[in-house]
Amino acid sequence: MKVPPTTCRRSAGFSLVEAMVSMTIASLVMAGTIGTFLFGLRTMYKDSERLATNATLRYFIAQVSKETLDATEFYVFPDYESLDGGVDLIDDVAALETDAFGTYLAYGDCLVLVTRVSISANANVRQVRIYYRDTTDPDVTAAVRYYETADFGSSGTATSLNDLLDAIDLKTNPKPTGSRVIVERARGRLKSTPDTQICHPIFSTESATTTPTNDSVSINVEVINGKSVNNLLSSSSFNYTISPRK
Repeated sequence: MKVPPTTCRRSAGFSLVEAMVSMTIASLVMAGTIGTFLFGLRTMYKDSERLATNATLRYFIAQVSKETLDATEFYVFPDYESLDGGVDLIDDVAALETDAFGTYLAYGDCLVLVTRVSISANANVRQVRIYYRDTTDPDVTAAVRYYETADFGSSGTATSLNDLLDAIDLKTNPKPTGSRVIVERARGRLKSTPDTQICHPIFSTESATTTPTNDSVSINVEVINGKSVNNLLSSSSFNYTISPRK
């Protein structure tokens, strides 16, 4: 029996409409699959950046906490360029400012921790540790670097603290041999101003009078990872207050 021509054409393949419908469905499925994949990729990236941010923050705070507790005194300077080879431990430290509650606060991006062999102010220095942001502009996001002198042992060194700091001279060499980055990107707490890009430095100390004290040092830092493009930015802020040993 001879098959009618119409039947042959129908069994030969899809019509144009059927092909277009199939392609549309396939495109929708692929678009949904790709969208789900990209969403998962973005989520994974943000999670990894968030974990990295938290790990960096914990490491930084843990290290500063331990070394501040070991220190006998500290000094907050406006920035690393204050250590310019001619340090004055009275005039060069961050100036005290009065807040709305009458408390005197001093802010700076350079923290010097001094460990002496005893709590006496005239005791020999055992070691000096310095944390500083690698910028002189508090509104700029920058790395936090760390530098420490040699450990002079239980007897310390007879060299004065001023001479030790003058020998470091971060203004001339902001990245001395042995220094390292411990936070890639950080900035201080934003000020309560209409311009939200104005920041406090990350270190501060307070006093009930106009005379600076060694009672405590506060860290107000925002650690940043990732990119701001497409909201792939991860940041975490921390406020921590530590007191040196007495």
